[in-house]
Amino acid sequence: MGDSTTVSMSTASVSLPRRLARSEIVEIPESTLQAVAPELVHTHIDYIREGLECLGPDMLRVLAGIKAEPVSNVLPKELSIIVNDVSSDMPTHMFAVFSSRQPAGARRRVTLFPAHNLVFATHCANLPILPTPTPALAECAGQEIRVPIVPLCIPAPEVFPQLSTFLYTKRIDHLLGSLLPLATPPQLYRDDPTTVMPLLTQFAQKIADTYTAKALLQHIAKVHGTWRNTVALGIFDERLWCALDVAWEVLLTSLAISTGKPHLMTESA
Repeated sequence: MGDSTTVSMSTASVSLPRRLARSEIVEIPESTLQAVAPELVHTHIDYIREGLECLGPDMLRVLAGIKAEPVSNVLPKELSIIVNDVSSDMPTHMFAVFSSRQPAGARRRVTLFPAHNLVFATHCANLPILPTPTPALAECAGQEIRVPIVPLCIPAPEVFPQLSTFLYTKRIDHLLGSLLPLATPPQLYRDDPTTVMPLLTQFAQKIADTYTAKALLQHIAKVHGTWRNTVALGIFDERLWCALDVAWEVLLTSLAISTGKPHLMTESA
């Protein structure tokens, strides 16, 4: 099959890349870090990321408790938000996420996501320069703070939460849980890929026996969208790419089995 796999379903055909190409490793621009944490410009980026990995789950819990006021048709430069969890750092910005593939004449759909600037600035080489926020400290739950709004254009806004959550937690098992319909055997992302193919095929068979081809395509769209967002934002994280590779291989194998064409995977391996 070469570089793509074509699956026919009734009268429709879907062509999918055999593998998801990895983006080139691009260093985080110094200007990006300078804008959010000038005191860390000369600190090794891996050291910053390791520290954030320890803090990330608590920061994510703070985001889960954020309540924002409704926004009109015109995005303001700042937004008032209510903080209901003060156990970690406050969010610094609100991303106004919208699709880079807007149909002509369609009304632009924008979704707001609170975020911590340092988490994204240390992982996204293609992130726009973030405006400097006014330092905000919430001393108790229910307090209101204001954060700047940053427009963020990406290919697949509908799966931005999965990618964002991963950047905070670095939990490959949680990411795969959000992309695949069944819990993934840990061996598939912990062991040598060349030794787990029988287990991967068994897992793919279980998914194919449980879900329709249409359902599998919906999950494939999630993985493909997450991959496109990863490339667009310039993220290179080995665990993230491992998760995308595993999810893609599992789902393509499941789809090939479901449509009666398991040979497509062995022919294109």
